[in-house]
Amino acid sequence: MSRSTFVLPLATAACFAQTLADGADRFPHETDSEAGSSAATSTGTSTTTGEPWQTVTGSTWPSTTAVVTGSSTSEGPAAEPPEIFKFTVEPDTLHEAGTAVAHVDVSADVVSLQLHVDGQEVWAGPPSEFTWTFAATSKAASEGTYTLELVASDSEGLTASATAMLWVTLPDTGTERCVFTEDVGAGRLTAAVYSEDALVVAGALANPSYEATVWRLDPDSCQPQAGYPRQLSQWSPQPMPATSEAVGLALDADGRMAIAANLGAGLSRQPYLAVLSPEGALEWEYLGPMGQTYSGVTAAPNRFVVVGEVHVNINEEQETPTYDGLVESFDAAGTKVWSRILAAPLPGDSFTDNTNDLAEHPRAVKWQEESQTLLLVGERRVTEDIVLEWTRAFSARYTANGALVGAWTSSGLDGDEDGLLAVATCNRNPLAAGWVSSGPNSSTTATRWLDPLGNGDKRRIDNLADASMRAVACDREQKISAVATTDTDAYVVGFKSSDDPFLFNHLFPQATLAAVDCDSRGFCAAAGLLGNHAWVRVHHP
Repeated sequence: MSRSTFVLPLATAACFAQTLADGADRFPHETDSEAGSSAATSTGTSTTTGEPWQTVTGSTWPSTTAVVTGSSTSEGPAAEPPEIFKFTVEPDTLHEAGTAVAHVDVSADVVSLQLHVDGQEVWAGPPSEFTWTFAATSKAASEGTYTLELVASDSEGLTASATAMLWVTLPDTGTERCVFTEDVGAGRLTAAVYSEDALVVAGALANPSYEATVWRLDPDSCQPQAGYPRQLSQWSPQPMPATSEAVGLALDADGRMAIAANLGAGLSRQPYLAVLSPEGALEWEYLGPMGQTYSGVTAAPNRFVVVGEVHVNINEEQETPTYDGLVESFDAAGTKVWSRILAAPLPGDSFTDNTNDLAEHPRAVKWQEESQTLLLVGERRVTEDIVLEWTRAFSARYTANGALVGAWTSSGLDGDEDGLLAVATCNRNPLAAGWVSSGPNSSTTATRWLDPLGNGDKRRIDNLADASMRAVACDREQKISAVATTDTDAYVVGFKSSDDPFLFNHLFPQATLAAVDCDSRGFCAAAGLLGNHAWVRVHHP
């Protein structure tokens, strides 16, 4: 086809279109009312994704899209949907246990918000009340990628949506987070408690003499906070024996530190209790008589309670000293409110101890908020006939006013002898730890779940040869962390329940571990000594 023949059809088409338009103006179509209704009705969608502008799309509407419907000729412009100016989660990546917080900024016409995480609604309400926090705990429970979608609605039902992402990548449970070693002088730690802003540990430090000492460590780096460590001679104005060691630690609701210690050596030791402010200043102290010792302390409402033992006499057959248990309560100002001797027979005993040849050794005490009682655990000598004597685990419960309301003593089902050395609260229930033995040099660790009456028949026996479990604690997920010690080595272990395998089991040669505690995020600290230095290891939940 020539160029001229190609132009002609185009010109003809143009003329035809003009002629058709002129005809339409002169001769209106009979169905003009139908064509006018179709032209006056329009639909559109507006969606905001966190940016301060809007885009108009076609008729494919996402589920969170704001939809506006109306006549363009009779109802004016389409209604504007609400806006989401900001929707973020900060931080957007978590590499260890902690929290991420959602932040929202929306237009004034928004009346309600909905937040979905991976398609599930987790929050709904007015913008003024919006708050949402993601708590990452352990790798097994929290690791993953999370998609957050926010839907904002106005009073006319129009909506806008925005999305944000959260990435959680955590270390394995039991992985080391930080370590503290006191390099100045020989020493060891016997107690550990987390406060809101510190990991508080106590024990003794030979600098220059072996003296009761407290440290406050940064909970994230394990480094000592300013002004610590502090030793007994630094906070007490009184002259004290040259040798002393802290054996228990408790913090009250105000962050005050109660340090139970023993001063002196051998049968000449004296029990000592000091209460320091969170800044380390002495508020009050108490020094008990010779022949008594403390082994643990707990904070109860408006008071501190200590347990220990009092020397009674010498067992002539065994040529060893015998002891009765000791429980004492002090009010917030340091006044001793009551003191009790714990001795056989206890509730449930089928024997007496008229000559006081048997011994009771309370090792730890814990205030139980649920039952409003004091629960102490320990070891005691019992007799089954005139000849046989055994060491048994036991627990005893007291009211806040010092009334003995119950006791439990092991029946020896798990071995020839057993004992309890520590107690904690796990999922609002008491949990105790200690040992069982079926013969000479055959001890192993035991964990006991105590019922409301103190009965510890539900237990977990682990094959950690020649070891005793010295301390136990629960993290945020109610996983259990415990420390166990042999004559030469120490273990840090974790597990979920009485029947599960270890989540982790770490052996530390030339170490002795005596304390463990967990913070609100789930980090747990094991404390004791490594070699001859005070030592702390914090692990991930």
